Amino acid sequence: MGFILPMVVLFIAIVWIGVTVVGKNVTAKDIVFSYTALAAAFVMFSLNLWFSLKNEESVHVVQPHLILTPNCVDVYSELPMKSSFVVFNREKLTSSLNLTRSGKKAGIQKLTNDGRVAFEKNIAEFLRVSVVGHLLSEYPDWNPDVKTFRGKKQVQFNNSEEGAGQNSYYPVEKLEKALKIEVDDFDISEAVGITNGLTLPPKTVVTTSGEDLIFDNPHVRVVIGFEVEDGMSFAVPSYIGSTLRLDHRDMKQGVINIQSNITIVVSQKKQRSGSPERLKYESWTSQIIETVRAGFSPVFVQNA
Repeated sequence: MGFILPMVVLFIAIVWIGVTVVGKNVTAKDIVFSYTALAAAFVMFSLNLWFSLKNEESVHVVQPHLILTPNCVDVYSELPMKSSFVVFNREKLTSSLNLTRSGKKAGIQKLTNDGRVAFEKNIAEFLRVSVVGHLLSEYPDWNPDVKTFRGKKQVQFNNSEEGAGQNSYYPVEKLEKALKIEVDDFDISEAVGITNGLTLPPKTVVTTSGEDLIFDNPHVRVVIGFEVEDGMSFAVPSYIGSTLRLDHRDMKQGVINIQSNITIVVSQKKQRSGSPERLKYESWTSQIIETVRAGFSPVFVQNA
């Protein structure tokens, strides 16, 4: 942790003072008393630091309902704010991940175990790329300039490395490399239109671990993970409230339904838990969660 090294150095300095100064002047009561007070203050400070500052972790789950038609993979949604990135790029992304042929009912039924694993991995990659594209389209700047007028709001976001200032800026090409997005014949920069990259909090590093997307900076760590269920159903889907209904009667109109999870783990770091900037970072992570939820939830759900 970031504060351990300074604490060790301070402890060594206090011990050194005790040995080289106080130890040679034990009869000087003022020095001994001052040193005792210094040592006691260090102990109290260390205890308060250890017990008061805490890592705080929260887990949020968005549950996309994926459907496979003969033409493409799609995110089923009854909401008006479904991800536009998915709407405009689902067919090309499906084709690039070689899911079109596998998406047919007969094709899925004939998959071997290895083929099914590969199929589910490509479905997860469809979600992963879609989330990256959705964030680029809907939340490209963590701290945009917002001006509110009567009846409307204007939002201006940064779209260049020069304009990022102290913030971290990831152009699309650098973002794809950091997240190891390598989908043949699919270019995110073309898919997101005018957005050139993500403007993130200062000193934010974007990495990946397996399929997880990771945003890490001195204040907070955000890990976005993806899961696809091992199973699927051929039926017409609908929702009553948040309850899914699958109609198996009209198989001609049916699609293949696959449930999935997008898990967002937010870890507020111990060494910055008392920072005056904490609210800004909480707002950033909350907006990431709400942006993903709005774009990929099938129906409206309460914050989870």
